[in-house]
Amino acid sequence: MEKKDIEMELMEKLETGYITLMRGWLKLEPLQIIEKAEEIAAAKLVFEELKNGGHDLEHLEYLLRFKNPLEVVRDKWIEENGLEMVHDEDMRHALWTIADTRDAEQDYELDEAYVSPEQGVRMC
Repeated sequence: MEKKDIEMELMEKLETGYITLMRGWLKLEPLQIIEKAEEIAAAKLVFEELKNGGHDLEHLEYLLRFKNPLEVVRDKWIEENGLEMVHDEDMRHALWTIADTRDAEQDYELDEAYVSPEQGVRMC
């Protein structure tokens, strides 16, 4: 089987899997969707990445073995990259950046009760 044929067959499976996932998401209540947000984002990211091609033929052939290769790759992606707990150093870095640059003061409304008088209140 040629790479183009493999890519085409895999794309059909990926699209079918993505449509199946979307139909399931549409049946969820809003709070359930919020709880699944990272899973949904991971599925979309994996779908788009696989759809764009450029992957090894050996990997694509292997994915064809699965009824729902999107689910397989999404779950592996989540296992390795997503739905992880935030590491302390990552959070410290984010908080340090916010406080150090003070750029957020330009983009978000300030609470007057917590702004020192010398800072003044800035309107967004």
